[in-house]
Amino acid sequence: MPLSPSRRDLLKGAGAAAVGLLWASRAGASEVARLVPSARAAWVSAENDQPGWAGWMSGVPAPAGMLEAYASAPSLSGGESLSVFVSAPRGALRARVLRLGYYQGLGARLVQTLENLAVRPQPVPAPDELGTVDCAWSSTFELPLDARYAPGQYLIRLENEQGHFRFVPFLVRDDASRATFLYQSSVTTWQAYNAWGGFSLYRQTDPTGSTVISNAARAERVSFNRPYARVFANGAGDLIGNEFPLLFLAERLGLDLAYWTDLDLHARGAQLSQHRALLSLGHDEYYSLAMRDAVVTGVNAGVNVAFFGANFAYRKVRFEPSANGALRLMVNYRSTADPIMASDPAQATVNWASYPADAPSSTFSGSSYGGAQGQGSLVVADATSWLWRGTGLSDGSVLAGALGGEFNHFNPALANPPSVQIFGHSGVAGGTSDVTYSALAGRGGVWCSGTGQWIFHLSDAPRLGGRWIPNATPVTAPLEAATVNLLALYARGAAGTTTPSQDNTAQFYA
Repeated sequence: MPLSPSRRDLLKGAGAAAVGLLWASRAGASEVARLVPSARAAWVSAENDQPGWAGWMSGVPAPAGMLEAYASAPSLSGGESLSVFVSAPRGALRARVLRLGYYQGLGARLVQTLENLAVRPQPVPAPDELGTVDCAWSSTFELPLDARYAPGQYLIRLENEQGHFRFVPFLVRDDASRATFLYQSSVTTWQAYNAWGGFSLYRQTDPTGSTVISNAARAERVSFNRPYARVFANGAGDLIGNEFPLLFLAERLGLDLAYWTDLDLHARGAQLSQHRALLSLGHDEYYSLAMRDAVVTGVNAGVNVAFFGANFAYRKVRFEPSANGALRLMVNYRSTADPIMASDPAQATVNWASYPADAPSSTFSGSSYGGAQGQGSLVVADATSWLWRGTGLSDGSVLAGALGGEFNHFNPALANPPSVQIFGHSGVAGGTSDVTYSALAGRGGVWCSGTGQWIFHLSDAPRLGGRWIPNATPVTAPLEAATVNLLALYARGAAGTTTPSQDNTAQFYA
């Protein structure tokens, strides 16, 4: 563990201690009643009626270097086969494959168990001149995604003979799905912060990713062909801390869901039009040109988007193939020093708000990045609006401790849509956090939480033990109610047609 845990370590549940479970009650009748029939799917409810497994986070996380693993792809479609690459001292492993959801409040179902998997140590490559650590390990086992694997978010729990465990995440897609909601896991941002092998896009560390060597040195390219560091939620990346509480709530409600990652947004963005709403989870910071174009095109065509985290679409990236496949290397120079400037400046990996991109997230959302010191209380605005319906809140009501991590705000100095509605306007340690909504006639709505902790407070989902920011329980009920109101609105279709935004920014930014 780092000696001085960062704000991200706290949010991501990085820890090696014993794990506890918190329970959530089933969705109440009032919650479900606010959802139109198209918002829910019988198969999701039936899936979550299957028995859950309480032991999926119990036990001792494997020490760094003792059980390292990664998957051949962040997502696959049903019927494909996942390769899993493991490095560990010689011996045998058990692999328990878990589908995450509600499952009577337990949070996971045991889908399959593989026994007596032979393992051996595999080499950690030295970082190249760009700081890239790109493993070329031999596959340890294959996992055919047969009929047992419903679409959804999965974790493989690897267990060694010493009683340690480590997670490997992956997701199962249904590319033909026309589900109302599209759940999007932000794996590009996970990989940006992953320091396994010695480098992330932020700093240089020891090879385990645990101890910072330099905040001045960083990688300019990172690989998906490597494990997530032990300190990154025991190999689960940003899933359990910044994403799972929303999934837990969504499957508790029986929402009509399809599942993909932001790499799928890059590779198959045209499929966004098959859905009524895109749910961007947790921390969705790293966007390629194709990803951003897909979102903007989708909104203009009537697809609704919810950014549940802050700092979205902020860093610009591009992808390169590796010997292990396409879309396995992610490049981010953060300046015009990117060599591609000379031949294709549109692909240069500057920040999106910087030259030559000159396209801050505010241009399509009305929300822009404010900073990292976003701790504070949410102050409710426009309380009679659809978002706060049924919460009992009034203008000026304070949800103590609801805000934290990165924050976004409405910035009148930037380019914004012509109508932005503010539902929360709150002073935080680093400035101002705003809950915003823009929905222009005939287009999709874009809702932004303005904080990095909206999802964190959403539900009493099972959580990794260790260094978690304490759950501010009193804010969970109103934030869940507001989230259900948002989902109910988005399930009806293009929000610009049903509920256009009402510009009220002058009340807050004269």
